[in-house]
Formats: sequence, structure tokens, C-alpha cells
Amino acid sequence: MISSSSFLKRTWPVVIQRAEAHRKPRWLPVAKSKIYRIPKRPEISIEERLELKRINNNYKTQIRAIRRFYYEDMIKEKSTLDSASSEMSQRLEAEEWARCVELNDQWNAKLAAERDERRRRELAEMEEYTLKRMETKDKELREKIARASEAIRREKELSATFITPETLDEAIDRALGNIQDYNYAIDLQGNKYVGRDTSITPTKEKETASSKH
Repeated sequence: MISSSSFLKRTWPVVIQRAEAHRKPRWLPVAKSKIYRIPKRPEISIEERLELKRINNNYKTQIRAIRRFYYEDMIKEKSTLDSASSEMSQRLEAEEWARCVELNDQWNAKLAAERDERRRRELAEMEEYTLKRMETKDKELREKIARASEAIRREKELSATFITPETLDEAIDRALGNIQDYNYAIDLQGNKYVGRDTSITPTKEKETASSKH
């Protein structure tokens, strides 16, 4: 069985609490004992106030001088960097310009070659098209000439039967001697009767055919 003294000795380091410096969190409100307390304004003597003013003015002067020094140094460094960067940018711009000019010349040469090839191809196609058109026109002209020659030949053959002033009397005599009647009629059976004064008398063959029916 464990005694009470030994138990306390064993548990002693656990129950000890150490007091450490701490600060109240910012989100906690002001203590009630300090709500209406007004801190006393510190009293500073004239000599100490003048000394603080002198030290403050001296500090401001030194800080202003340091800022001015760094500002001028920064301006000088910036101008140096700007001049260096300007020269570098000009050199890079010149190199870029030369590269662009070279690339543009290459593109122009390539486009010129393609344009020449396209013009040669278009010229060949145009020549071929023109030759085909000329051959078609020549064929049409030859056909027209052949048709005209055939028409002239037929007209020459027919001109032998034309009535001329020299053959007018002979043609009149021949027309009066050979009177022809171009009138005709057709009956219900389909019989054709030529002439105006032809009698309607069927032939023997037609009578035989009708008798068979």
C-alpha cells in the first residue's frame, strides 16, 4: 500500500504552477477598476523640453540629409542604368530591326517566286483557253462556210427553173397550156377527189371493195 507522503512526493511536480509574465489579450475589455481612472500628465521642465526639442530637430535634420543622400544616389544610379538600358535597348532594337528586314526580304522573295509561278501557270492556262476558243471559232466558221456553200449550190440548181424576163412569155404559154387544179376533197370513206369540177364517181376497185364489205 502506497503511503500518503510518497504519493505527494510523486505528484508534487504536477501540481506546481509557475507564475509567468503575461499580457492581457487585445480583445478583452478594460478592467472595471481602470474605466474612470485618468492618468496624470507628466510634468517636464523647460530645460528638458528644450533639450528634447533640440534632439528632435537634430534627428529630423539628420534623417532629411540621409534621405536626400539616398535620393540623389538613387537618381544617379537610375540615370546610369537608364543610359545603359537605353544603349542596350537601342542595340536590341537595331538587331530586331535588322532581323525583321531580313525576314521581310525572305518573305518578299518567296512571295515573288510564288507570284511568278502563278503568273506562268495563269499564262499557260490562258494560252490553252485562247487556242481552244480559236479552234472552236475556226470550226464554227468552216461549218458556216460549208452551209453557205451548200445553200449557194442549191440556189444555183434551182436558178435553172427561175422565170427571167427572157423566159417570161414561154412560161406564160406553158402555164396556159397546162392548167392544173390543186383543189381536192375527201369523203367519209377517205376517198380523195382532185379538182374543182371532178365528178364523184368511185373507181371499179373501190366498188369491188365496197361490195365485199
